[in-house]
Amino acid sequence: MNNVRHLVLDIGNTRTKYGYFDNGLLQASGICVNWSVAQWDAFYQAHPFQTVFVGSVGVAVKSVLSKLPTAVKIQSIDETTKYPFTSAYNDLNALGIDRRAGLAGAMYCYPKKAVLIIDAGSCITYDFISAKGHHHGGAISPGRAMRYKAMHLFTANLPLLEPDESNPSFGTTTQESMKAGVETGIIAEIQAQIDVFAQHFGNFTIILTGGDADFLIKKIKNTIFAHTDLILKGLYHLLMYNSLHE
Repeated sequence: MNNVRHLVLDIGNTRTKYGYFDNGLLQASGICVNWSVAQWDAFYQAHPFQTVFVGSVGVAVKSVLSKLPTAVKIQSIDETTKYPFTSAYNDLNALGIDRRAGLAGAMYCYPKKAVLIIDAGSCITYDFISAKGHHHGGAISPGRAMRYKAMHLFTANLPLLEPDESNPSFGTTTQESMKAGVETGIIAEIQAQIDVFAQHFGNFTIILTGGDADFLIKKIKNTIFAHTDLILKGLYHLLMYNSLHE
């Protein structure tokens, strides 16, 4: 089943990430936003693949797929996709593609374990899946960059700041005060959400993924495992589960 090499693409709102699987193992991953046809051809020569599986929440999907080698088979998550988990959502397709892939990734990395997945990207999403593979629901809130942008857009005088590694406890300038509010607020929110799920479900493994995972994991007190490639592994799990590679 795993003798064929596969590529999965996580096409999000702000970036496109690839995962290259050979013999069932993730051999290479990275950011491929705005790659040219020549860059994709060079990648294909170095890492040949037969199937591409796409998980997309972004508008760049058509542009990305148009640059892939014509010899490959392209499959995507759609309404017919089957999942290895059940959900409290009445319509599983109403759950974001990235969240569905994250749940599949949690089952791939931690089979038969209760897991809380925190995906810190454009938005911060929280999803809990039980050891029996049932998704009980979750929460969504604005991500770091979105909070800075909102303060700039909805006020007359606040500047547009970009997230960085600074995290002041309090500010003595407008910029520092904005950073203190955003970063301290997010950290407190994540701690509070963990507590809410713990009150309902007891002990579980916590996974942190997404573009801001490396920054946030250093700030949170709970034992958390960073999984930068969780969505990619989830897409691969879905590719195999649906036998779309055949």
